[in-house]
Amino acid sequence: MVREELKVRFEDIPPEGLDLSFEDRQGELVRDCFPVRQPIRAYVHLVRWGVSVKVTGRVETELSLTCDRCLEEFPFRVAEKIDVLLEPVATFSHVKEEIRLSREDLDVIFFDGETIEVDEVVREQILLAVPMRQLCREECKGLCPICGENLNQRSCNCKKEVKDSPFAILKKLVVSSR
Repeated sequence: MVREELKVRFEDIPPEGLDLSFEDRQGELVRDCFPVRQPIRAYVHLVRWGVSVKVTGRVETELSLTCDRCLEEFPFRVAEKIDVLLEPVATFSHVKEEIRLSREDLDVIFFDGETIEVDEVVREQILLAVPMRQLCREECKGLCPICGENLNQRSCNCKKEVKDSPFAILKKLVVSSR
């Protein structure tokens, strides 16, 4: 995958639109965030809408994530639709006051008005697909906080002390009414 080929000049998009497809076998797009188990495959259609560009398509891959509870690696399948609008930054540079964003505004990405970086649009869709809390499975038991044993694989014999809350002393507080 040559990233320069994925930079499309606005004026090079024909009236009927432009179709692009690419495969990133090494996972270069998200290498700084996640290891990739399957190549990243993207199919993208670009259409000019006045000074904006509508980007639709699909991205598929399989990432290797680390579970937040047990620290084991697990596969995470990404199969996302791409449906974003690219707006030139110049259209919003004159806006000085605070504006309220609508739901539709959240699917807007800004570009310099000249070059569409298709690889960055695809990268963003992959990163948005990854959940904030990465769990190998919902019922993951995690690690023992005392010995560090993975409780999904075997149980440990550590005594689980239940400590009082730091606010437990407030229960003993006597409030007098005058």
